[in-house]
Amino acid sequence: MITVIDIENKPRTPIAEGHARNILLPSGDGTRVQVTIEEVDPGKTCRLAARDKTQVAYILEGNDAKISHTTAGKTAEHTSSRRSGVYLEPGEEATITAARTPLILLIVAVPKHTGKATGTESPTGYFFVEQQLRSLIDEKGFRERTFWVNKETGLSGSWDLQLGRMAYAPHAHSPRHVHHASKTSSITPEHFYFIEKGTGEVKHDTGSLPVGPGSLVLIPAGEWHQLIASETGFDYIEFQAPFDFATTMDHDPLGKNWYIKGTDDGTGKPRLWVQS
Repeated sequence: MITVIDIENKPRTPIAEGHARNILLPSGDGTRVQVTIEEVDPGKTCRLAARDKTQVAYILEGNDAKISHTTAGKTAEHTSSRRSGVYLEPGEEATITAARTPLILLIVAVPKHTGKATGTESPTGYFFVEQQLRSLIDEKGFRERTFWVNKETGLSGSWDLQLGRMAYAPHAHSPRHVHHASKTSSITPEHFYFIEKGTGEVKHDTGSLPVGPGSLVLIPAGEWHQLIASETGFDYIEFQAPFDFATTMDHDPLGKNWYIKGTDDGTGKPRLWVQS
C-alpha cells in the first residue's frame, strides 16, 4: 500500500547540534532505508560517522556551510549552501558545520548492494553541487531530473541507490508504472518521493492520495503509481534503492525516454540518455 507521510507530524528530538526527525527507520517502518531530517544550529556540527552503509547528506536549507569529507585517509573541505551535499561510501565520514545561519539537512542511509558488479574495485564518495550536475528532460518537455547519485550517469561507482531532484511543470505527470526487482537482484526495491514544493496527487490502483509540501510518498515494489501535478507543478526529491530494478509501464511508451539537457544529437534535438 502506498503511504503518504507528513514529515511535520514526526516528532523533533533534541540532539547535540539541534534537532532531528526520523522519517523512515528500518526498525519501525519495515524498510531498508533510513531517512532523517536534521536541523543544525548556527555554529554547530553534524557528524556523519563511518558506517557499513552508504550515506547521503543534502542541504535542504542554509548557506555557507562547511563540509569536510574523509575518504581513504584524505580529507577535503568545501564551503557550500542549499542544494548541495556529500555522498559517502561505507567507511567514509563527513562533518557539516553551520555558519551564522541554521541548516536543514536530508540524511539518507542504505545498505551496500553487492548483487551487481560495480566495475570499480573501490568506489569512493564525493561532494556535489546540484546546479553543476547534468540534467535530463523527458520526451514531452514537462519533467526535468538531476541525479545526485546514479551509477549510469557516472556519478557513483556502485548500485546502492539512485537519488536526485525532479521538477514538474504545471499539470505534468509521470507515466503509470510499477517497479520490481531486476533479474540480477533478489532485493525488493524501495522508492519514495519527498515533495518540497507544489501540490497534486499520486494515483494507485484503487484511487488517489493528495500530496503537497512536506509529503514523503513511500511506494512499495509492485504498486502501480502515477504522480500528477496540479497547476502549481512539483519540485521534489526522488529515491530508489538499490539501483537494480525493473520498471513496467502500461501506456505512454514515450514516458520512459529522457534526454540530456543542453546537448545536440545533430538534428537540433537533445541526445537520448540510454539507460539499462
